Amino acid sequence: MTAIHQQIALVTTRTGNIIGAWDVETGTHVASFKDNASGPNALSLLGQDYLMAAQAAKGALHFWTWHKDAVLQRCYAVEPIVAVACSPDAVYCAGGGQSGTIYLWEVPSGRLLRSWPAHYKAVTVLQFSGDGSILLSGGEDTVALAWFLMDLLDASAPRNASQAPQPLHTWSQHTLPITSIHCGRTMDPVVVTTSLDQRCNVYSMAKGSLLRTIAFPAALHSAVMDPGEHSLHVGSADGRIFRVSLVGGVAVESALLNSPAAADISMQAHDREWTPLHGHTQAVTALAYTVDGMFMLSGSEDGTARVWEVRSSQCMRVISAPDRAPVTGLIVLDRPPHLASGQGRQGRLSSSDSGSLSTVSKRPQPLASFCKFMGMQGAMQPWEGPAVLLDGSSTYRGQVSQTGLLSGMALTNLAGASSQPVSLLKPRRDAALFW
Repeated sequence: MTAIHQQIALVTTRTGNIIGAWDVETGTHVASFKDNASGPNALSLLGQDYLMAAQAAKGALHFWTWHKDAVLQRCYAVEPIVAVACSPDAVYCAGGGQSGTIYLWEVPSGRLLRSWPAHYKAVTVLQFSGDGSILLSGGEDTVALAWFLMDLLDASAPRNASQAPQPLHTWSQHTLPITSIHCGRTMDPVVVTTSLDQRCNVYSMAKGSLLRTIAFPAALHSAVMDPGEHSLHVGSADGRIFRVSLVGGVAVESALLNSPAAADISMQAHDREWTPLHGHTQAVTALAYTVDGMFMLSGSEDGTARVWEVRSSQCMRVISAPDRAPVTGLIVLDRPPHLASGQGRQGRLSSSDSGSLSTVSKRPQPLASFCKFMGMQGAMQPWEGPAVLLDGSSTYRGQVSQTGLLSGMALTNLAGASSQPVSLLKPRRDAALFW
């Protein structure tokens, strides 16, 4: 198997007490992160420097850095958090509680910006849209909701429970608890929800309308779309993964026709909307695509994670979770450069890894301890704003006054000016923190 990106798969288990990291291409175990027992939809990346997971049994949020296997930070909310999601820019983190309340934190400052009763029962899944402007939530009350982030951040909005924010879209077509939500990343994305009612619904994010309902022969636990939103894979309670085409009828791959189930597929593909992938023996709880879209990974309660080639629908590799514990979470990402500093390939730091460490910033992005209650300032002083990391990846280009300074109001007024732009701020490549 060839891959342009060197990618790793992060696998969480309910009872294994660690998060394991495996090389997707070789299946080699490269790292472990201790003290974790998170449930489904409770694992999330926090920018490029951190990994977080909700520990419902302990009522805590755990944070790790790539170069350490021990927990970096522990935070607590007013109730156990069972689902988490972080915005793509790592500025906001949302947590869903067992009571149905959603909590929204500002990551650099740790402030709890808002909490509101979003669902009547426990929140089961949270996800941000690709641009971070929409927060999606699903719950045991069978309802999926879309929240406009700017409405949640509106400082003038009332904060009492009787005047909770209104969702942008409300989807109530399911009849049993929602188990997963997946949002596309195209200009006009679609939203996919799965439920224990054996149905998968596809919605339009822009219009909020139901586009398609797909029925399956088993309860559903997970779903993922390829990067181009051409096909959909859904994980079921009986261990099967169902592949659905989103751009036309069911297409039976030629390589798949050579499998033992070819007769069943060829006879029934014309009168159903999906084709099955066999391999797991218990519920498929997590699905994820590689960056290039060539491979898909699946995690199951049978204690394994599998790597599938998308084009042929063949299983290329099987990864065993620690102690064969049920897999609850799965994330695929490019290998972080900092990962080699503490753990490396096969548990040691190679010469090639040590050379790559000098090219990355040693300053991680700001991360403050999350506040338990609203109104708390955390580690900040009352006059301070959230910390911002300037890593040299981008520079400000705009007009400079004769004094060399430009106010925030002037920045707004001169946004459309046609004069020659100059560089106002050019941070050092070794990065720095500013308030």
